[in-house]
Amino acid sequence: MAPLIPSAKATLDYPLYACDFDPADSSRLVVGGGGGAGRSGVGNKITLLDTSKATELQEIGEIDLSKDEDNVTSIAVGQKKGKATLVYAGANSSTKDIEAGRNLHFRVFGIEPATKGKGKGKDPEKPLANKISEISRSKLFDAREKDTYQRVLRLSKPFPDQPQLGAVATGFAKESEIVLFDTSTLTPPNSRGAVKLSKEAVDFDFIQAGEKEYLFAYCDEYDIYLKKISPDMDTSLPEEIYVTPASRGSEKVTLPNFRALRFLTPEFLLMLTNIHSNGGVVLQILRIHPSGKGQCRISQSCRLPSSITKATGLAVANLTPPLSPTTPQEYTQFVIAVAGQNISISLFKVDLQVMNKVSMVTPIKPFRTLNNVHPHQITSLTFSNFTPPAHPVTASTPPQYIKLASTGVSNTVLVHTLPLFPVPLSMKRGQSRTPRYVVALPSMKAVVGLAVALSTIGILIAAVLVQGILEVRGGVPVRLNAREYVPLRVQEALGRPYTFPSGYEGIPTGVPASPTGYNHHLGVPTDAENDINADSLGGSALRLPEIFASLQPTPGGQIYIHEHDKEESGIKAAVHDEEVHKGKSWDDLKHEQKKLWLKKLKDAGYWAEDMGETILKGVVFGEIGGVIGGAVAQAVGGG
Repeated sequence: MAPLIPSAKATLDYPLYACDFDPADSSRLVVGGGGGAGRSGVGNKITLLDTSKATELQEIGEIDLSKDEDNVTSIAVGQKKGKATLVYAGANSSTKDIEAGRNLHFRVFGIEPATKGKGKGKDPEKPLANKISEISRSKLFDAREKDTYQRVLRLSKPFPDQPQLGAVATGFAKESEIVLFDTSTLTPPNSRGAVKLSKEAVDFDFIQAGEKEYLFAYCDEYDIYLKKISPDMDTSLPEEIYVTPASRGSEKVTLPNFRALRFLTPEFLLMLTNIHSNGGVVLQILRIHPSGKGQCRISQSCRLPSSITKATGLAVANLTPPLSPTTPQEYTQFVIAVAGQNISISLFKVDLQVMNKVSMVTPIKPFRTLNNVHPHQITSLTFSNFTPPAHPVTASTPPQYIKLASTGVSNTVLVHTLPLFPVPLSMKRGQSRTPRYVVALPSMKAVVGLAVALSTIGILIAAVLVQGILEVRGGVPVRLNAREYVPLRVQEALGRPYTFPSGYEGIPTGVPASPTGYNHHLGVPTDAENDINADSLGGSALRLPEIFASLQPTPGGQIYIHEHDKEESGIKAAVHDEEVHKGKSWDDLKHEQKKLWLKKLKDAGYWAEDMGETILKGVVFGEIGGVIGGAVAQAVGGG
């Protein structure tokens, strides 16, 4: 059976630190990394992978970078320019160039189809189908420290005939900064200003909110800032839209800190937060004030399982994205992936509902956890760009998927393929006429609930079967009355040892019962004698059915049981003779007499509670505790 989430894995010859899908072709994944500057022997590279097959990754392009320079730390795939797909990356220059103040950390590469006969793959007979070449390199940061590097790189979602914005942020700089640019030029990119920071930026993201209008959000450990970018507002200062409570106090308190952020819509911002001292991870959705000023409000919050003590990465995909920046966001589902320190990836989903131009988000629901994804730490996480197929959706529309890629320092890259399916929408709730796509996987709660329900049903069925079998065997009190429904032949096969249907004449087995009254199974030997005394209960270890059968009364005849002092058990049985034996049938006995007889039979080992009282019906009992008369006593003695 194929897995619900198929995956493909490839192991390269260098550690991987960054990855990104081609926004125009979700079957192409770009990864980068390396051993850095030095004599480690591990090169610095960028590799293009084909992910069109759900269970196989194929290298279709690669470029070797200088071993004197640093490894690739960040990657973002942009739009096409001519025949080349642009790839933006961060990689520090050599130590010598950095000391001279020439750290050209911002690199631009181009991916083009390889000319026939060109390109060199690992197999000389199968040359790579794509050629990756460096187009430009430039310096965007003012920092001159040798440890400073380009830690974060992000591009806005591309739209036709719209400028694409990007940003880079410093890492390990004394004076942190974020540099904004657009991709209209390459050497150097067209600057859209810089943001000087008092604290290092943890993460940032873009979203286009209108024609040439963008929202740019970034966060440090405790605060979130928002900046509006347009041709008229490039120089505006960021607004502080969220402050972690107690982060401004002078007292040293344990505070959670932000790890990543992503825009869902211009109104909602998704935050990934690590609780202090590896205390856990929380996902939060914040609603941004329409003015872009003032404090955000928490709309939804979800704490991850306790097994995830710290998160290292975040990725989000919109399954029904707007077709243009001026189109309002309608009903959609977002898929969220969180990479944990325990090398797991947790998947969540959240729906956006729109009614009367008011947007609301549903609770964040987990639906799958991918454990032990990589041998070592996960370094990057990204979703492919999903574009719904042309409408209407018919039976001929092929299945739709979204891909999730992750990389690790263990030289491994994994691509998971998540199936999607269309759901019809309701016109009464103001939704569009065209269906939208959602994740075609049940949540973990639904899976666990179904498993518990099926297990409970299975246990109940097994309990009923066991109870029925034990009732047929006479081993438990009657609850289901199984003997009324099970055929006689089946009852015999199950080895019912005590009671038989009315009119059934069984052949004596000659197998004695335990003198303690324990229900021996047929065929199990005991130490008791096998001889049957047809005239007395005294000294016998037989049960009442066997004794009654041994007396062999005439058809319609009855058995007579009475007290007898000379018998060891104090009880004697005989064929009933109305002229000699005086007594009462079981139904005519008083309740107290029934109790006394049951106790006496039980103490003697001839009757047990699981045999029931049915077997005693039709038996005539003498008076217990005394003899009816001298003549009767003499007759009983002779009997």
